[in-house]
Amino acid sequence: MEKSDNQLVELVNLFHQYTQESSSASIGDFCKHYLASEKMQEIEKYPPPHGREIPLEGLLGRTYGKLWRFVNLELKQMAETVEMDTVEEIWYLGAMFELPSPTKSDLINHHMAEFSSGIAVINRLLAKGFLEEFPDEMDKRAKRLRITEAGKGKLFMCFEHLEMMSKDIFKYLSQDEKEILYQILAKLERNHALKYEKTKQKA
Repeated sequence: MEKSDNQLVELVNLFHQYTQESSSASIGDFCKHYLASEKMQEIEKYPPPHGREIPLEGLLGRTYGKLWRFVNLELKQMAETVEMDTVEEIWYLGAMFELPSPTKSDLINHHMAEFSSGIAVINRLLAKGFLEEFPDEMDKRAKRLRITEAGKGKLFMCFEHLEMMSKDIFKYLSQDEKEILYQILAKLERNHALKYEKTKQKA
């Protein structure tokens, strides 16, 4: 009985620690996180080259970098298939469903891109007829963007290819692993987005 009590106390402490880092997390989220942590204990550590121990952050960076290169190759091939010049054109077009009639600057900042490269992407989408500009009702000197019917048609075609590509990329993970990975990456995205906003305000 005492062993069970100790294990229960340990579990409660682990749950408390988890909620301190993820205040909005549910018990289900914690259970998935705990099971994933247990699985990690079974995975053999990456052997350090030349006897030099690599920090975990270094392993994460290297693994993420290699994975992104694989994904980027797939994305470039997909962009060619749907007849888009760059992958960025797809991201910018897709963001039009998230942003209500943005200005060019709004759309560029949403992607945390350099202004010159962002303008180039937007101008290509305008030239192809996938985006159009219209006057700002509050400020007649300013212009806003909206997606055209042709742009929606192209984007829905892209979504179909992206869905198939995503399923192929993540097919090696279980549903629980995919959910946990999403929570972790979403946490990184939120924090780096906040960091980006602070940096932009100081500039």
